[in-house]
Formats: sequence, structure tokens, C-alpha cells
Amino acid sequence: MDLFLLGTVMFLLANVAVVIKMLRRVNLHNDSVLAWEQAQLTPVATPVLQYPVALAPLQPQTVFLAEAA
Repeated sequence: MDLFLLGTVMFLLANVAVVIKMLRRVNLHNDSVLAWEQAQLTPVATPVLQYPVALAPLQPQTVFLAEAA
């Protein structure tokens, strides 16, 4: 049982080391990341999503509520 726990802990530590090494290799100062950050900072004149005022007529819902009561 002790060898199993030791193996599990060593496996998890090795995974953490791999993740840390991969994160250190990420370059956040490349052109695409900088362009994305600049696009996030610029104000947008129109909203991205525009919802219609009435998505569905209210008559069927009112009839259903009246029948349920």
C-alpha cells in the first residue's frame, strides 16, 4: 500500500512539473495576443447581440396559466 501511495504522489508531482514547464513556455507577448488585448480595450459602438423585443406572443402562456388555476 505504501508503494502505491508513493507511486501516486510521484505521478501527480510529475504532472504538476509538466504543467509548470508548459506554462513557462507560453509567450503572451506575441502579435495575436496583443491584438486580442487591444480589441478588448476598444469600445464597441453597437452591442454584439441584439434581442428582439418580443420573443414569443404572450397569449398561449396566459391561457396555460388560466387553465392551470
